[in-house]
Amino acid sequence: MDRHNEESDTDSTIEIPKLPGTRTFSIEVFDTEDTRLLAMSELPKTFGSSRKADVRVVDPAVSGMHCELLVTGDRLRIRDLGSRNGTFVGAARVQEAWAGVGSTITLGETRIVVHAYEEIRGAPPGDPLPSLVGTSLVMRRLAARVRKLASLSSPVLIMGETGTGKELVAQALHDEGRRQTGPFVVLNVACLPRDLVESELFGHERGSFTGAVARRSGAFADAEKGTLFLDEIGELPLDAQPKLLRALDGYAIKRVGSSGSGERADVRVVAATHKPLVEDVAEQRFRRDLFHRLEAFVIDIPPLRKRRGDIVLIAQHILRSHEPELGPRVLSPGAAARLSSHEWEGNVRELRNVLLRASEANEGTVIGEACIAQGIRISGQGEAPDVSPAFANALLVKNKGNLTAAAREAGLPRTTFRKIVGRK
Repeated sequence: MDRHNEESDTDSTIEIPKLPGTRTFSIEVFDTEDTRLLAMSELPKTFGSSRKADVRVVDPAVSGMHCELLVTGDRLRIRDLGSRNGTFVGAARVQEAWAGVGSTITLGETRIVVHAYEEIRGAPPGDPLPSLVGTSLVMRRLAARVRKLASLSSPVLIMGETGTGKELVAQALHDEGRRQTGPFVVLNVACLPRDLVESELFGHERGSFTGAVARRSGAFADAEKGTLFLDEIGELPLDAQPKLLRALDGYAIKRVGSSGSGERADVRVVAATHKPLVEDVAEQRFRRDLFHRLEAFVIDIPPLRKRRGDIVLIAQHILRSHEPELGPRVLSPGAAARLSSHEWEGNVRELRNVLLRASEANEGTVIGEACIAQGIRISGQGEAPDVSPAFANALLVKNKGNLTAAAREAGLPRTTFRKIVGRK
């Protein structure tokens, strides 16, 4: 399909004047070829693959005139225009529904993520990182920060939940910087035996302790003129922390058992943690001086639930990477909507497991919503499904206000469902 070439489609942001008393939303539109930012106000906008649509999406699964979005007060109204594959708010297929900030709308393979206007004012700051899947605004901002910090030599602390891709960001800091021709060495601190931490970091001499049958260079020496990535830095034992601090401060480092004066390391250190190190410092589990040495520059990686527009793109990447063993797999619109609405506490690792289970359970090449839902239930080990307020309200609209029927479809007790939608 040709790229859309209408003037309104080529602009990265379409500005629509905000009238007094009207809440203006911004939306990110992720279709099969592009990611765009649009400003929405009280003027209705039609979305579809036709050139006659106000916002043309490049997606073979989207109808010519697929749906309409309209701002009414402090909510966004979605109306399906008789599309062949349906319009989804959260995981619920709807004819007409309300959405708010944080909602995800799915049309075919296209996702529309709703933001407050102030959140994404202005154009995206540059291109996303080639090594990280995701074109959302939050990932473009992350990419801009990585590229800026890559040119520096100071340590960087990467913070993020488990499964958010901290090592990939560390690798990008290395690849985008002046040390890209040097080695990139990974050391997971949490996996090191306590009595071998210093040896793994700085090396040891032969015979310096039981089992030291040969001289070892250590991670700092291995990473000379490159980058040393210390994953799970919060697990570093207290007695090893002063030695790491000295290395970061430019002092000479010595191998365990060495009688020499040691050598200074020409290494850029990038550390990562999923733990709140500030709390560890307050409880004296992590040295304050080392923390401040590491946190001169901090990169926070958003969890999947904070970048819902990227979830389907990441899922498609995972499915392609497993195609040799699973065969070709594509997501139905309902499956894509279900993935986009889930909270993903385990982030990309949980997403991969759900996709592998769904692919194995699926009979054909198209993965349906039921297989995704089953994979998520297994992931939750029998716990109640994770239902967002936007999804719950969409189910309520779908069931014509019938609270019991909507709760049944969500798989929740009526009292729990009522609390989610905010009813007394």
